[in-house]
Amino acid sequence: MADRLKRKLIAAAVIFLILFVALALFVIIPRMYHLSASIDFQEDPEAGHKNPLTGYAPWGDDEELAEESRLVYMDVTWAEWEPREGEYDRKGLEERYHISRWKEEGKHAVLRFVCDKPGEEEHMDIPNWLYEQTGDGVFYDLDYGKGYAPDYENETFLAAHERALRALGDYCNQDTFVAYVELGSLGHWGEWHTQHENGVPPMPDAEICWEYANHYADSFYNARLLMRRNYIMAIDGNMGLYNDMTGDEEDTLEWLQWQEKGGAYALPNGEIPYKEAPEQWKMAPIGGEFTPSGSMEEMLGNGFAKTMELIEASHMSFIGPNTPLEYEVDPAAAKAVEDSLGYRYWISHMDVDMDYAGNEFQVKLTWENSGSAPIYFPWMPMMYVYDETGKLKYWEEIPLDLTELIPGEQMQSVNHIPFNDMFREGYAIGVGISDPLTEEPEIELCMNKQYKNGINMIYSYDGTRGMTFGEEA
Repeated sequence: MADRLKRKLIAAAVIFLILFVALALFVIIPRMYHLSASIDFQEDPEAGHKNPLTGYAPWGDDEELAEESRLVYMDVTWAEWEPREGEYDRKGLEERYHISRWKEEGKHAVLRFVCDKPGEEEHMDIPNWLYEQTGDGVFYDLDYGKGYAPDYENETFLAAHERALRALGDYCNQDTFVAYVELGSLGHWGEWHTQHENGVPPMPDAEICWEYANHYADSFYNARLLMRRNYIMAIDGNMGLYNDMTGDEEDTLEWLQWQEKGGAYALPNGEIPYKEAPEQWKMAPIGGEFTPSGSMEEMLGNGFAKTMELIEASHMSFIGPNTPLEYEVDPAAAKAVEDSLGYRYWISHMDVDMDYAGNEFQVKLTWENSGSAPIYFPWMPMMYVYDETGKLKYWEEIPLDLTELIPGEQMQSVNHIPFNDMFREGYAIGVGISDPLTEEPEIELCMNKQYKNGINMIYSYDGTRGMTFGEEA
């Protein structure tokens, strides 16, 4: 009887000890050291501007104009790129657009390859050697201006285009500097339409348009492609779209209607179909420039509300090369337009849960996007953990695909950080999103926390005083 009672007492003591240890591990110690936390964050309207891949894209050859932007625009005519057959002027391209400087400053570029750029004087934008081999285009003098429209169905022209574009792609594929490539090549300004009703050679049929589109898809690996209209080859090819009449209500509404309802671009002997794609912006970028035919002062003055409405309906990530930076307009209106472009990521909530049994702490983050579009490149967010002296002790990828975080939705990420006793004395958590071009964190989250050298410091714990920033929920 005494032995049985003794065994019961021992068993009870063991159970009590186990419960006490569990209580200590999961309740007393975490509360004593404030190692666990639940924090709400607020969006900061003043943070997260001038981030990479968004905003204005002014002319890259104007150093003063492009100094403050994160994007630059490069317009390359075939005559400039290949002045002699098989010889590509890489040096001229680099010098004209100050590419070395912009790369060092972490900027990215929008590129368009052009065969027909109307101007004030008679000229050609294709090389002389190619004109001598083809010569079946038309010199024109229209309301657009003067220039030369080639016959895009010419087989010699088409084959030479593939070689030239492949060489340009090889140059751009060395790194990720060129982020967006607007499909040019066809039509006036490379906008995939011609004034064939005024005697200019028409756009080629849909089958040949597919060949031109494939030249781009086969040549540029690191950039996202955009087309002027939602032709079937753009939508089936998962391309973005660009609107060079941004700010013009009639033209922009028509451009949006093509996406909403489809339709076709009429040719003298056929058509090129538009494919319905009202939510293409969720998968691919939207860009373009302010209409050069409109008054910037009016678009950002009396017409500002309508301008913003059109831009927001388009879900644009960038605007260029014609931007308000070249005009004397209301700075607040110009900034409001720029701030409305692209992504605005932030973290609205964080839970830090200590797991002593697993010797780790779990960091759960709730991510939001209050911008007009996602980012379209798989830039990986990283978590950084520092000790009480500020020394980096641990880092790992955050399992989150930011390309899928569209405005109005939330996504959660969970990281498991190995626990170390040093963290009892204090630790801090930072988040960074690195640009492959610079290999450094570059994106500022749009939240009310500390941001320095590309790292968003979202939480700090001092072992003697508890949290030093962060609002406990």
